[in-house]
Amino acid sequence: MTALVMALYAEGHADEGFLPVIIQRTAEQVLAQRGRAVVDVLGPIILNHTIDRQFPTRVERMLEAARRASGYHALIVHADADYPTRDRALAERFIPGQKEVYKVGQTQESVCEYLVPIIPVQMTEAWMLADPDALREVIGVRLTAEAIGVPAHPHQVESDPDPKQTLNTVIQKALAQRSRRRRRMDVRSVYEPLARQISLARLSGVPAYAQFMADLTRTLIALHLIV
Repeated sequence: MTALVMALYAEGHADEGFLPVIIQRTAEQVLAQRGRAVVDVLGPIILNHTIDRQFPTRVERMLEAARRASGYHALIVHADADYPTRDRALAERFIPGQKEVYKVGQTQESVCEYLVPIIPVQMTEAWMLADPDALREVIGVRLTAEAIGVPAHPHQVESDPDPKQTLNTVIQKALAQRSRRRRRMDVRSVYEPLARQISLARLSGVPAYAQFMADLTRTLIALHLIV
């Protein structure tokens, strides 16, 4: 059996609770639908714990991540858009580093040259709001999506200028329904279980996630793992 080995360079520690699971599940789905053979998808290896402290610029960090991911099939590079579209983050925080990695790769230095951007709009927390049913189940609340302030349609989450605050507000509303002794929750504890529970079909209605899936699919085609 072939194993798909990926690495993840993420911007923040909180994102590492959600994105690796989403990346793994997405790859599994694409391979199941279009794969030539059974492929075991491993959870992405997280690279950035020391990179951020050692290298001052984004380009240098991406290059170092590509060096550390040498021998892996793909390196997923995360950047929150912090903007209504992903275009600015792609142009400023992904493409310059991608060009540098390709340039270094031409010198026969060993780097991972299959770089895949993952750029949530405005930030990763927006994706966590895409599936109200999963969110309600994970945080343990029976209120409707409207009552907790979650958009009814997945594409609407990208219109939220501060999805992190929205997520915090949703959790606080959920906690208010509990007994006094159970009204404490670390928001970060929601990230991984939600990543496992969220519907990828719902998430595919979010344009930035759909773009990530398309970019990952092209990479898997280039790696000859799917047709």
